[in-house]
Amino acid sequence: MSLRVLTDTDRQSKLEKGQSRILAQLDGICKKFAGAQHNALEDIKIEVFQKDFLSIVGPSGCGKTSLLKMMCGLIKPTAGTISWPTSNFQNSPENPANLSYVFQEPNLLPWMNVYENIKLPLKIVKEDTYSADEKIYEIIHLVGLQGFEGYYPRQLSGGMSMRVSIARALVTQPKVLLMDEPFSALDETRRFELSQEILKIKKEKNLTVVYVTHSIYESVYLSDRIYVMQPNPGKVFEEFDFSGIEKNEDYRFAPEFFEQAKIVSDSLQRAQHA
Repeated sequence: MSLRVLTDTDRQSKLEKGQSRILAQLDGICKKFAGAQHNALEDIKIEVFQKDFLSIVGPSGCGKTSLLKMMCGLIKPTAGTISWPTSNFQNSPENPANLSYVFQEPNLLPWMNVYENIKLPLKIVKEDTYSADEKIYEIIHLVGLQGFEGYYPRQLSGGMSMRVSIARALVTQPKVLLMDEPFSALDETRRFELSQEILKIKKEKNLTVVYVTHSIYESVYLSDRIYVMQPNPGKVFEEFDFSGIEKNEDYRFAPEFFEQAKIVSDSLQRAQHA
């Protein structure tokens, strides 16, 4: 299936046919930071579909990270609504959508080893030791950290540190993973390696992923859908649909992949001058 711009008619058709189920809606989101003369974000409308891999791309300063932080409640919109239907989740009222957040930097605690850093979210919610240990070792194996449990952050490479950060986000068994440029500091080989891991984990855990990146190639390789944003103020410029495309190593080197990356890149160029 070829990449195409997703229109409102396409979206409605997918919903009516049961091909997609809306998990979250951002409607009319505006954000004006204290002291600013103009909105940083204006009239943002985004839908997150269940089990989607949704990427948000755009130039620096267009509000991608702010959107992600609003989705999980770290900052509040100035106007508009963000709704997470809670009926699908059996979680606490403090986190009804069962979200976890992976930051751009691993932010590991240097005095804790790999095992202790992963355990930290469970320790905060005072989960019993036996249950916590089970979850931790499952996640350690899932992200390929077995044998590194006793290592400290100073002993880890950038890629291994990011694996620990991802494991820490996954240990609470979230349904939704928000990721803010998690691989931006890594070399191309490590980026691809961890991209493959994320796709594998998403499939195994039935995750919904919302992913912020500057990388066109990364977004095209990973995503079911891409929102391209324009700056000053940040707005959604275009949305692309990749559903039905099988993402494997062959796809990464296929002519179709590079053609689709060019389409998204051209959209981003137009967005910057919109």
